[in-house]
Amino acid sequence: MPSSSTKANSKTTRYNARKSADSATQIRLDPRGILDHAIQEHKGDVHKQVSYFYKHYPVPAAQGRARVVSAKTLTKYVLATHMLIDALKAKGVKLHGVNDLTSRHLLTVMRHWEAEGMASSSLATYFSCLKRFFGWLRVKLPYESVHETLVDPNRGKRAMSATTSLAWSAKGVDFQSELVKIHELDPLVALQAEMVAAFGLRVMEACAMRPIECDRGNHLAITYGAKGGRGRQVPITSQYQREVLDKAKQYAGKHNGFLRTNRFTQKQAYRRFYYILEKAGVNKAEAGVSAHGLRHEYANDIYTQVTGEASPVNHGKRVSKEQDRKARSQVTEALGHSRLAITSNYLGSHVMMERANQKRLARMHSTLTMEGAALHLHHREIQRAARQEEPGVELRLFVTGPAADGKDIVGVPIVLACGLYQPGGLPAQRQPTEEQRQKLASVCQEMLGLWCVGQLNESVPSNVSRVELMFHDD
Repeated sequence: MPSSSTKANSKTTRYNARKSADSATQIRLDPRGILDHAIQEHKGDVHKQVSYFYKHYPVPAAQGRARVVSAKTLTKYVLATHMLIDALKAKGVKLHGVNDLTSRHLLTVMRHWEAEGMASSSLATYFSCLKRFFGWLRVKLPYESVHETLVDPNRGKRAMSATTSLAWSAKGVDFQSELVKIHELDPLVALQAEMVAAFGLRVMEACAMRPIECDRGNHLAITYGAKGGRGRQVPITSQYQREVLDKAKQYAGKHNGFLRTNRFTQKQAYRRFYYILEKAGVNKAEAGVSAHGLRHEYANDIYTQVTGEASPVNHGKRVSKEQDRKARSQVTEALGHSRLAITSNYLGSHVMMERANQKRLARMHSTLTMEGAALHLHHREIQRAARQEEPGVELRLFVTGPAADGKDIVGVPIVLACGLYQPGGLPAQRQPTEEQRQKLASVCQEMLGLWCVGQLNESVPSNVSRVELMFHDD
């Protein structure tokens, strides 16, 4: 039998183990405590201290529900912190531990990245991660936003509102035609793509889908594969949705309830999806679209159904604030997001579209009217020839239609209208020939890389938008 001293030692051991476990639990909830342990475990090695911290601290999400961040987001935190240390080392700053970090170090590195031309989105993301890390260090920062750390505050602005639609139809891509190509390579991936299009799913959600279980009659319950574990309900409002879901249920009934083959895990099915799309040429490089564009299509369809107008990014007319907010709320819920503002990434906003259109129009005008460029030379040549027969006439060129409003057009030509006018503004007797008009359009097309056609200005209806190209007169 064990002696009394053995029993006492056993109790002491269990007590110490329990106390150690309790302490570990408290430390895991205390970022400062984990940082102290990291410094003790890896004295003098800052990189190892950072790695130890992120290995043992469950980084909580900064917004939304009480949860830890995803693996993808955690990678950004780890990368940002290690990059900070490397940048300081490159500048000759020697750190013995994470406790040596100061707000001045962060400012130095942010401006270093800015000078190197780091993208605005990366600057904003890294600052957000590092700001939280410095908070865990209990280092008080004298700046609240990334703009305050940069020489040029505008460098920290990232586009949160779409100015170009990513929807397939907006890119001139027909979903059903592309679906045929995908189906020839893999009918299952084609069915997954249909689910993405019909319900605005993420690809991972389609690969993790259990259609029979998730079909709730008037809505589809999205639970498996949802980003951040945030489930949602997508209304079933069309016959197309019902038909696609029934096909998915029929397949799932033969494959353990999943919308993927029994041979594949969720991640393998996800990789297979993109492999097949790549093989079918359905990618940004070849088709100008991505699978995520189907979610954009779905979001914009909801906006149109609710408001009766196309979304701002698709050049729709303004609607009332109440209608706009109602539509964005429905889009937010249907896509599984937690913030209303995120819908601007899908729908755009009229303010940002107007700014983008103005910039697009200014760039086009600057390109076409550049002195010594091809269009300028042809304009001068035609005008000189016309003045030999009718002195004082002026060749005027106009960009007409949607392009004149600065809109990003796909699948329709830019109409370059032209005409010869007398000094008083009346049309001249002689007008540019068909050959001259098409030559001007051809040059315009080469300069812009966009489809252009030429017409006489007088044949373009007066209610069509137009902007005149202003050339330096010789």
